[in-house]
Amino acid sequence: MDRYRRRGLVVAIGALTVGSVVIVGCSGAVEGSPTPNRVQAAAYQAEVTASIAASSSKAAADAVETAFQTCEELIRRSKDDVAVFNAYIDANNNDESDVTSKAQAAASSADEFAGWLDTATADVPASLSGLFGDLADNLRSIAGVVKRDHSPDEINSITDTTNSIRDSIRTECGAL
Repeated sequence: MDRYRRRGLVVAIGALTVGSVVIVGCSGAVEGSPTPNRVQAAAYQAEVTASIAASSSKAAADAVETAFQTCEELIRRSKDDVAVFNAYIDANNNDESDVTSKAQAAASSADEFAGWLDTATADVPASLSGLFGDLADNLRSIAGVVKRDHSPDEINSITDTTNSIRDSIRTECGAL
């Protein structure tokens, strides 16, 4: 057993010696001065700038694409809403028996379209989001007017405003 103890002691002393050499070897001072390599720094800076510009351009392109798709969806929904509203106007003008159901459909369509516009404002630039909000408010007004007794002048006035806002939106969407 004594022999195993001596070997264990020799191994322990050897490990301490190696550890001391490693610590001493790592704690020595390094010669030189801490100056950057200007060529490498300039190359790195140019690479970072190019990467940021590419990311920014991609983000801008993605934002325009999203806004464009939102505009296309708005135009599709607008056509559907106008068709339902015009069916109500025709039924009202011709004293048709289903005028009440067509009025309900027109009011519902306007309310649903306004709700969609509220959520779509996040996907378009500020110039469009304000117009989307205006159109949503106007559509809610149309829904309210259609749900109650109204004069032809009242409905014509509010639809003129709606058409004007829709025209402005088409112009802004066309500029994307």
